[in-house]
Amino acid sequence: MLYYTVLNDKLRAHKVLRHRIGQSQESDVEVYVENDHECFVDITRSKDKQFHIINSSTLDSSEVRVFPTNCVHKQMPSPDITPETQSQLLRPRQRGVEYFVDHHNGEFVILTNSPKDGSTNVPIKNSIPFRLMRASSTSPQFDSWTELLRVGEDERIEDVEIFRNYIMVSIKRHGRPAVIIHNRTSETNEEIKLPYGGECVVRPEPNPQFDSSTVRLGFSSPIHLDSVVEYDMSTLQPSQSWASTPLQINPCDYVIRHELVPGKGAQIPMTLIHQKSVLLSKTPPTLIRVYGAYGVSLEPEFRLEDIPLLRRGWIIALAHVRGGGELGREWYVGGKGHNKINSVNDLLSCAQFLLEKGWTTPEKLAVTGVSAGGLTAAAALNSAPEYFRAASLHVPFVDPLSAMLCPDLPLTGAETAEWGNPISSVADYTAIQKYSPYDNIGNMMATGLAPSILVTAGGQDQRVSVWQPAKWVARLRDRGGYSKNVSTNSKATLARVLFVTRMEEGHFHSKESSSYDESDGFVRAHSLRNAFLTRELSAPQNTF
Repeated sequence: MLYYTVLNDKLRAHKVLRHRIGQSQESDVEVYVENDHECFVDITRSKDKQFHIINSSTLDSSEVRVFPTNCVHKQMPSPDITPETQSQLLRPRQRGVEYFVDHHNGEFVILTNSPKDGSTNVPIKNSIPFRLMRASSTSPQFDSWTELLRVGEDERIEDVEIFRNYIMVSIKRHGRPAVIIHNRTSETNEEIKLPYGGECVVRPEPNPQFDSSTVRLGFSSPIHLDSVVEYDMSTLQPSQSWASTPLQINPCDYVIRHELVPGKGAQIPMTLIHQKSVLLSKTPPTLIRVYGAYGVSLEPEFRLEDIPLLRRGWIIALAHVRGGGELGREWYVGGKGHNKINSVNDLLSCAQFLLEKGWTTPEKLAVTGVSAGGLTAAAALNSAPEYFRAASLHVPFVDPLSAMLCPDLPLTGAETAEWGNPISSVADYTAIQKYSPYDNIGNMMATGLAPSILVTAGGQDQRVSVWQPAKWVARLRDRGGYSKNVSTNSKATLARVLFVTRMEEGHFHSKESSSYDESDGFVRAHSLRNAFLTRELSAPQNTF
């Protein structure tokens, strides 16, 4: 049997079908259909191969159905055949509540942020930490869930991997990674010692063997290439490893430091990476990277495109603004929807912190953001162009109001949980309009404080349509004043806007062509970015 999902005309996976190998596709059976336009459907199999799991999820909720792998589905629709009779629903959808399911030794293991009082009817607006729960496979409904594993109040669960005798739990503790091994026999927890002094990103690798006593973990840091280590869970010791070091990069020559930046209503974590020989008092060129959306953490991981800048003596600063997931769900909620302006203010606080410390100057400070991170960076340029000498924005989401007002776009319906629905809500419309980069461009040239800006876009981008950055650049040249000559002796005399569009590419430097090498698009895009930034900030001309 083969189970697969089908996309609709909005590129939303909305249907699960079953195909019997060797038979015509016309005889495929509909297992589940999701009509909610916000929901994306996927199907997986539990690690012990006992259950199929259908997950219908939005950006902030999920609804899971399970059925045994030996279940045979009849064709839908039929008066007596529905998704509910074909499978078991574990918990009805509740806005703000997510849960993820696997199966182990006759019970379901569930990672969830569901409220402890068991309520299911009221949308959850406050952030609730994720917990690990269990439920019998014969009675998996949510009212029978019990707690399996508890973490500390300063910890939050990131990922879980199930084995017959162990459970691997990846957590964040005060924003830093840790890995706990839970022994199912002794019901005890022990912690793996992480490499690089814990200055790394941890990602569980594929661990398909349910009966295994080893777990493979992937590690990365700004100055170490991605590596994989296999640990024996009974001893917590590494048994095998696959690691490498970037060519001509000695990690001992670099430092990773963490700062807490005072902001409006919060202290913002910021990670700085630079050579040990770089003196901050000499105001080296600095690049701030920002994202801050969808609860996605801006991790201190290896980025090949940053190595040439680090070798030239730059500082790379990661601004962990609200809207990301670095400090848990509350941090995410603090930068989404009506709170999105917090992401912008946090970025500005990080820039101001670097300037006030004297670690860089406005002539040597640049900012970069991709997609939703481009929105945050562009909004910051509108608010305080005097902070930055240059900006590099890749496929930036700079016209959110127009995008969310167009239900015909592929992802608009699914994105309302993140940005709001300006079609049905005046409050959402007003909130988006206040921070939208396209709707808040002032005449930066008139102030003599305009930064140079590099903008890239892809003609096949299904996430950020090419017209968004194109409109924004056109308005920068008009209302922003970039098309006019500036006679004053100021930073703006050198400012320029460069717009690079590759009509054959998508959101991730990819092409719809089997012969296209994506690494070529990556190298070309980031070579352009680095050349632009080093030219604008007049960085030392060392060898890449």
